[in-house]
Amino acid sequence: MPMHIAIVSGFQVINNPRVVKEADALAEMGYRVTVLAAITRREDAPRIEALVAGRDWTHVPVIDTTRTDALSKAKGLLRRGAARFSREIAPRLNVEHPFQLGPEVYALLGAARRTRADLYSLHLEKALWVGLKLAEANRPYRLDIEDWYSEDGLAKDRAARPQRLIREAEHRLLHGAVHTTATSDAMADALIEAYGCPRPAVVHNSFPTTVRDAPDGKTLDRKRHDIPSITWFSQTIGPGRGLEALIKAYAGLERPVELHLRGTARSGFIESLLAPLEPAHRARVYLHEQVPQDELLSRLREHDIGYCGELSDCRSRDVTITNKAFEYMRAGLAIVASDTTGQREIAAAAPNALALFKQGDPASLAAALTPLIENPAALNAARDASVDALLDHFSWDRSKRVIQEQVANYFENCT
Repeated sequence: MPMHIAIVSGFQVINNPRVVKEADALAEMGYRVTVLAAITRREDAPRIEALVAGRDWTHVPVIDTTRTDALSKAKGLLRRGAARFSREIAPRLNVEHPFQLGPEVYALLGAARRTRADLYSLHLEKALWVGLKLAEANRPYRLDIEDWYSEDGLAKDRAARPQRLIREAEHRLLHGAVHTTATSDAMADALIEAYGCPRPAVVHNSFPTTVRDAPDGKTLDRKRHDIPSITWFSQTIGPGRGLEALIKAYAGLERPVELHLRGTARSGFIESLLAPLEPAHRARVYLHEQVPQDELLSRLREHDIGYCGELSDCRSRDVTITNKAFEYMRAGLAIVASDTTGQREIAAAAPNALALFKQGDPASLAAALTPLIENPAALNAARDASVDALLDHFSWDRSKRVIQEQVANYFENCT
């Protein structure tokens, strides 16, 4: 029987593409793969079902909100209540509890223990505490650091999280893992400096180009093709993402430009973000809801320029390389990116692939945008360089081999 790998996440797979890519890569090698995930929004169930259909791995939701029997409802109510109590009360008492990581943690641990895998792969914050428990039981695990969890998010958000627990988990798991991965060399360097751990291998957060990602030929975002179009996307439209600088730079551009923002807006943020704009500029700003991962590429391809505005005041955002830049490359867009450590790493490897600007500086951003907006030849050259950079340096085919070789070497050495 093939070796069994359990990927421990606790997130919905439609919101966690890195897990999906890893599961595909390991199943491709003939391993038996189980993804421990969740269905936390009933309305997302059809998208989840469509994503996992036909995959060569098993999807196990440790929490499933589509179940409507009385016992499932009661358990769900208790989990959510305990998690909410932990988030609101524990910080006031200066204590920490695993439920602060989310209502899924105990269900995730129970599922991981029952799975009895030959190797566990830990992803995202919810899996950190689970990983500690698996380590105590001497179960082998690999660890993926997609974000630097103890250094991620705004300061006020971190204050409500179990920071000591997260840091302890990062330290212990980084030292005890059979191998680790991170999203950039800068992230790997930062983790070594902070924890003195073995060096994580780099697995870029890029995506494969497959038939699933073929463009759908629709124009759903863009309104005009006679003026340039800038796009940005994230799960959340909120502070700490460089959008304030983007709006100020956009307001000063001399040529008309469309601006498209995609994500779920934090309450009240859009109103304050767009308040400085004159009516003519505001009329060319368009807001869009999130779309499934397999539709995102088609929406991005409607535009000309992709924006990456990460800020270094969050250490995680400074050293990671988010999937934005790689998705823009895959869509063939020119890229303007803030000068975080991670994004300077991209520029060093592929200097023609993106234009760097001084983070949080609207004037510097406007100076980076203007040549692309005013000169069609420069825009086309930047778009070509973006595609070349993905193929030459950052393709998923390169990154997935890192995971495949790590896992293959582990099983060869332990048998």
